[in-house]
Amino acid sequence: MMRPNPVTAGGERILRRLIGEAGLGPWEDELAGVAEHGIALGPRPDGFGGPEPFSRCGGVPDVPPGFVWPSTGSGPDAQADCFVAQIDLAEVRGEDANGLLPPCGLLYFFFLGDDGFGGRDPVNVLFFPDRSAADTAPYEVDSDPLFADPDAGWGAPPWEFTGPPAPLYAAGKAMLAQVGRFHDDPLVELPQEAAERLASLGRAALDTAPQHRAYMVLLGPDREADQYVVAPHGRGPERILLDAGRPDFTGCPLYYVIRDEDLAAADFSRIEAVTVQH
Repeated sequence: MMRPNPVTAGGERILRRLIGEAGLGPWEDELAGVAEHGIALGPRPDGFGGPEPFSRCGGVPDVPPGFVWPSTGSGPDAQADCFVAQIDLAEVRGEDANGLLPPCGLLYFFFLGDDGFGGRDPVNVLFFPDRSAADTAPYEVDSDPLFADPDAGWGAPPWEFTGPPAPLYAAGKAMLAQVGRFHDDPLVELPQEAAERLASLGRAALDTAPQHRAYMVLLGPDREADQYVVAPHGRGPERILLDAGRPDFTGCPLYYVIRDEDLAAADFSRIEAVTVQH
């Protein structure tokens, strides 16, 4: 199994320093031991002068030739899936410290086209390994019969996000996993004093690169408090591929989970979405 996604030496040094500054020095080894390297996807950092990325969430995607919008159901009952994000793997390649993702290609994340999700559901994630951003054009929504009647379903662009489309700039950083699990044994056994101190910290307190905020995270740990997404280290053959945050159409944390064997084979056809409710 490929899990976990080890932090870089530099990321671990920063994280250990922050753990000490937060008064958690006696448990530094335990906490650093469950940290993973994640690829934060978020707004343009101050002073960043590069071009706007292809990777983004919301709105209508830019798609290559041959793209077919996925749907839930079939025939007259089919409803268009919700577009969640488009990722150019070439843009995140430099931040993929352990080389877990393919070095290039386009990924498109969708969610179920109705509100009947059950908490863990098969979803459509489309991968175009031989395409780049230069091969794409905005999807022609007006010509697709799936979107002919906007009142027929809630999973069509641009209604799935209330805000405007958001470009996603990539930055790798060490991320502390959620050490307390709601449905399973905790990743780390902490005394009450340490657990309370950790719970009282703001998320930014242990952020190793606070200049890079994260709307979404590729290949990061489960960061949502009091939840259970994937099995603790060493117990499961899967990992979080994308932490999609809290999209408007779910109102709760949304994670895309992939089997380690599928990630190694660059097979994105069996991904499941986990929608976690408090």
